Amino acid sequence: MNAFPQLPPTASGRPRWNRSAWEFLENAGLLQGKYEIIDGEIILKMPQNYPHSATINRLFAYAIRLVNGELDRVRSQTNITIQGVDGETNRPEPDMVILREPIRRVPAGDDVLLAVEVSDTTLAEDLGFKIGLYARAGIEEYWVLDLPRRRLIAFRDAESGIYQRREEFTEETTITPEFAPDAEISLSELLPPVEL
Repeated sequence: MNAFPQLPPTASGRPRWNRSAWEFLENAGLLQGKYEIIDGEIILKMPQNYPHSATINRLFAYAIRLVNGELDRVRSQTNITIQGVDGETNRPEPDMVILREPIRRVPAGDDVLLAVEVSDTTLAEDLGFKIGLYARAGIEEYWVLDLPRRRLIAFRDAESGIYQRREEFTEETTITPEFAPDAEISLSELLPPVEL
């Protein structure tokens, strides 16, 4: 008898795992390296290239200013605990989150004021399933920094598990998070320099 319930495979035929299965794999030491679980699929995180890591560094510096230097309110590449049904097949790891207040545990969605994904090779995933997942988890605002197109897509006003607003910003424009409307920054300051 199989100890883990069988989930239908992904559209591409890859296996999907529930919480008890991936926790078993983790505890047995069978999952190595960095990964996140999205819709039951274990997604290995690739090593960061320069544009990706430079953008995360810039985001982190901006986030620290947003929270007046409270380091414990900003986390980079941390798991988020998802509650309810979504928690059975999801454990995302955004590139950066800003928390409502400092906490000494893995944050849950409703602890997060802003989640950011830096997207160079993962745009389809970041603009796909994660939008609804983050809205249902109670994350107030979700940004996707699309590095190849040098733009930011912001999802705001989560209501009944759906973001009500989707806004796009180009590198010539400024952006502010909803929770800090006076903290305007030019998008070009968050993006890495253009390679010559």
